[in-house]
Amino acid sequence: MTRAEWTPGPSTVAVTTLALLASLPLQAAAQSGMSRPEATQLYTEAGLPIVNDQPVNRCRQPARARVSFVDLNADRRPEALFIDEDAQCYPPSGRYFAVLTKEGNRWRMVLSGTGQVQALPGRTDGWLDMRVSDGGCTREFRHVGSAYAAAGGCGEAVAAAPPAAATPPPAPAAPTPAGAAAALSAADEAAAFKAAGFARRGKVWRSDCDDPGTGSYSPGRIEQTADLNGDGLPDVVISEGGTYCYGNTGGGFWLVAKQADGRWALMTRNTGLPQFLKTQGAQGWPDISVGGPGFCFPVQRWNGREYKLQRWEYEGKACKPPR
Repeated sequence: MTRAEWTPGPSTVAVTTLALLASLPLQAAAQSGMSRPEATQLYTEAGLPIVNDQPVNRCRQPARARVSFVDLNADRRPEALFIDEDAQCYPPSGRYFAVLTKEGNRWRMVLSGTGQVQALPGRTDGWLDMRVSDGGCTREFRHVGSAYAAAGGCGEAVAAAPPAAATPPPAPAAPTPAGAAAALSAADEAAAFKAAGFARRGKVWRSDCDDPGTGSYSPGRIEQTADLNGDGLPDVVISEGGTYCYGNTGGGFWLVAKQADGRWALMTRNTGLPQFLKTQGAQGWPDISVGGPGFCFPVQRWNGREYKLQRWEYEGKACKPPR
C-alpha cells in the first residue's frame, strides 16, 4: 500500500501500520495487542477466513494482507483497513480491500471490494468519504447509517449538498458495467437473506448455525452482488463464518438470485469458499469451485434445476477427490 493509495487526510489520528507479510492471526494479535480470538474474528469478518491457521482469500489461496489501523470517524478509536494483493484472484486491479470498525468486542465490515481505496477530505456522518478505483471505474462512497454506500456511478464525484430551499432534479440512472449489479435496496437485502434461510436476530442476520458465541463466529453478510448469469438481475453471495459450524473451512456460503417476478430464490448453499469459474452450465450460470482445506476441490454445475457436482479440479486441472 503506497501513500497515494491511502491518504487519510489531516484530521486522521492514531495511525498504526502492521506489516503482516505472513499475516497469521497470532502475529496480528501480538503486534496489535489484541487476543488471538479477536484477531481470528477480525480476519474472518474481513473476508479472509482462517484455514489451517492461515488466512485465505476468496480463491482459497494464502492471503498476504497488509493491515493498517486508522481512525476514520474521529472518535479516537481506530478502524482496520485490509489490503490483499493477488493478480489472479482480484481482477482487474489485483487488489482487495476491507474496512472494519469495532463495536463492543467484535469487528464489523463497513466497506469492501476490489481496487484501490482512498480516503477523501470530506465527511458524512462524521466518517471520511472514500474513493474506490478498479479498472476503468471510479466511484465515491459515503457513510450512511451503519456502512458505506456508493454516492454515484463510475466517474461520478460526490456532489455537494444542495441548499435547503432547492429541489434537485432526479439523478439519471448510472450505467451498470457488464457482470456487475447495482447496490441492493434494504428490502432486497432482507429478501435475499430470507431466501437463504437467514433470520434477523437483533442487529445481525444468522442462519441455522447454532454457534454459541465462539470467537471465530461472524454473522451473515452479503459478500458479493453481481449479475452472474447475464439476465440483468442481481445475484447475491451471502457468507457466514465460524469453525463451530463450518470446521476448518471456516465458513459457508449461499447463492441467491432475484427472479423476474421480484422474488428471490436460493440457488445453492455449501460449506467452503466459492469461486465462480469461466465455464458454465445451463442458462448461463457459472460453474462454482467450492474451496476448503486440501488441494482438490469439487466443482458444481447448474443443470437447470440445481447445482450438482460435475467434476473435481485444482487450479484448472483435474484431480482425484480426497477419500
